[in-house]
Amino acid sequence: MKKILDRKALAKKAFEECCSPDTTVRYGVKRGRPFWNVESSQFMYVPAFHFTAIRDRHRYRYTATDEQGGVHEFEANDCCSLLTPIWAELPEGVVRLVVTALNEDGSDYAVVGARTFFRLAPFPEDTPPAICSYKECAVKAYRYAMSAGFIKHWLEYGEPDPYYDLNTYPSKMISALVDAMITYAKLCPDDASDAMKVAVSAADYLIRITPRGDDPLADVPPTYYLGFCPDPEKYGVITPNWHAAAAHNGTVMMIYPAHAGQMYLKLEKATGDKKYLCEAIKIGEYYLKTIEPNGSWYLVRSCKTGEPVTENYVAPIEVVVPFLSGLYERTGDERFKTLCDNAVKYVFDTQLSSYNWEGQFEDSPLSTNYINLTHYAPVALAMYLSEHKKDEKSIELAKELMRFAEDQFVVWKRPYPWRHATPDGSTPYDTSLWHTPAALEQYGWYVPIDASTSNLALGFLSLYRAGCGDLYLAKARALTDQLTRVQHADGKIPTHWMNTPGAEANFWFNCMFYSCHTLSVMSDYE
Repeated sequence: MKKILDRKALAKKAFEECCSPDTTVRYGVKRGRPFWNVESSQFMYVPAFHFTAIRDRHRYRYTATDEQGGVHEFEANDCCSLLTPIWAELPEGVVRLVVTALNEDGSDYAVVGARTFFRLAPFPEDTPPAICSYKECAVKAYRYAMSAGFIKHWLEYGEPDPYYDLNTYPSKMISALVDAMITYAKLCPDDASDAMKVAVSAADYLIRITPRGDDPLADVPPTYYLGFCPDPEKYGVITPNWHAAAAHNGTVMMIYPAHAGQMYLKLEKATGDKKYLCEAIKIGEYYLKTIEPNGSWYLVRSCKTGEPVTENYVAPIEVVVPFLSGLYERTGDERFKTLCDNAVKYVFDTQLSSYNWEGQFEDSPLSTNYINLTHYAPVALAMYLSEHKKDEKSIELAKELMRFAEDQFVVWKRPYPWRHATPDGSTPYDTSLWHTPAALEQYGWYVPIDASTSNLALGFLSLYRAGCGDLYLAKARALTDQLTRVQHADGKIPTHWMNTPGAEANFWFNCMFYSCHTLSVMSDYE
C-alpha cells in the first residue's frame, strides 16, 4: 500500500530547513571552511558569500533587492554573514545583493561587494503526479531501447552501430548498455534471450578493443574509440560527440575503467563466465599500480605513454569505490579492500574538506576549483554514508551533502531566467520552457537532465531508508513522478527536459537506462 504523505506539513518543514542556519549547506567561513559557491548562480538554502572586509570597519549593511523591487536589509559585524535575517522573506526570483561597509554613525563608507543570484523555491506542497506506475514506465523505456537501431545492430552483428555517434565512448556506453540488459532480462523474462545476447556481444567487443601486452595501458578499456566507424564521413556521424571524442582520443579518463569493471562483475554473475571476472581483476590491478599517495588517481592518462596529462584527480566515490568494493567481495583479495579504504579516505580528506565537487565527464573540459561543480560525487557520498556507516554523525553529514545537491541542482518550480546558448551559439535555451521539477547536471551544462533527476531521487531515497523522515521520500517521489510525465508514448525518456528545438535530438541511452534503474528501485516506494 502506498504510504500517504502530509505534503502541506512536509512543505512547511522544507521551507523552515531552507531558512535555518542549522540546516543549511556547509557555508564558507573566513580563515576556516572555503567558500565553494564563488561560481554558483542559484540558492535554495540560506547562503553566505565571500567579500573582502575593510580595515577598521566593524559594521556592514546587507541590501537585497528582489525581482519585484522589494528591498530587504539587515546589518552584521561581518561582511561574509549568512543571509538568514532576510532569507525567509525573499520571494522566489532574481535577487541583487549589495554589502556596504558603514561608518561609526551608520552612514555608508564603501561597497565591499555585490552578487546577483536566483532565489529558488523550496520543496512545494504540490508537484505533478505520476501518470503511470514506475515499473510500467521502466518496462516501456526498456522496450523502446530494444527497438532502437543501435541495439538491433548489437543483436544482429555483435558490433557497434556506425551511425550511433555515442559509441565513440565505449567504456561508458557499453557498460551502461550491458548493465541495462542484465536488469531488463530479469524484469522481462520473455525478452531475456535477446537482452543477454546484446549484453554479451557488447562486453565481448569491449574486450576485443582493449589494449594488451606491452601497451602502456594494457588491460585498460578505452574511454574513446573511433575505430567502429573507419569512414565517419561516409556514415554521416561527424557530430559534436564525434568531435569531442576525436579531441580527447589518445587519452583515458580514469573513472571509466571502473565503470567497465563493475559491468564485468555483474556480467560474470549473470552468465557464470569467468572471463569477465578476469577482465575486472585486470582493471583492479591497474588501479593498484597507479594509485597516488593521496589515495586517488590522476584523472587523465596518455594512451601513448601511460603517464598523467593533468593534475586533476579522480573523484572516486561514485564509481571507483563501488567497483573496488565489489571486487574485494568477489575475490576476497585484501589489496582491493585497502585500495578502496584509501580512496574513501581521499574523499574525506580532500573533496569533503574543500567541497570542490568537480564535474568529471568524458565530453567536458577539465576545470579548476569550483568552476564546474556537479551533484554526482556528493550524492554518492551521501548514499555511501547512509547505507554503510549509519551512525548519527554520518547521517547528519549525508543530509548536508544532499542539501548541497538540492541547493545547487534541483529546481522544484521555476528555474532561473538567464539563457544558455546552444553548443553552436546560435539559439538560446529559454528556461521558461523547461520541464520541472527536475535536477540540473553540472555548472558547465546547467540544464535539466533525466539521469540527474534520477540521481537526486535515489539520494533522497537513501536518507528515507536511513530513517530520516518522510520529507526525503516525498522529494524522491516527486522527482520520480516527473520521469513518468516526460516519457513519450513510445517509451522514450528524453535526456534533456527543455522543450526547445534540438533538445530531443540530444539523446543519451545511458541516461535513460539510469532512469530505468531509478524507476525500478522506486517502484517499492510509490
